[in-house]
Amino acid sequence: MLLVGALLGAAIGVLRGVPDVEGMRAEAPASCAAPVEARPEVRWIEQAEAHGMVEDVAVTFVDARSRDAYEAGHVAGALNVPMETGAIDERATSLVRGSRVVITYCDTSGDCASSKRLAGLLAEAGLPDVRVLRGGMPGWLENGYAAEAGPCRVCP
Repeated sequence: MLLVGALLGAAIGVLRGVPDVEGMRAEAPASCAAPVEARPEVRWIEQAEAHGMVEDVAVTFVDARSRDAYEAGHVAGALNVPMETGAIDERATSLVRGSRVVITYCDTSGDCASSKRLAGLLAEAGLPDVRVLRGGMPGWLENGYAAEAGPCRVCP
């Protein structure tokens, strides 16, 4: 019985293919690198750690997606600062200025240029602790974390 199970497992492994371990190793250093090359003080934040901060009033989540995407669903209480133009104004910066931590995110589970650009601009504006949510909104939803839909109540 044990032998049949082992042979069946090996056959399934062959059919599915062997993972590219070397490729995974080559990608690992990039995932540890700062998300904003020009701003090494901006760091990644993992989904579980960010979820643990969602109730903290000193932490602000900022959605870099379009207004339509934000209204369809976002981290509960998040601000919306769309990165469609690649720039932010003083009003957007002033909304997060008193936050101890600012967490930016967007709509891709991989490397999201919008959330990284927003994080870099906020750090450049002098915010002391800006982070980029690894996995973005897709990761948030996959983890079953709370989200809400509707317009932003206090957005620039």
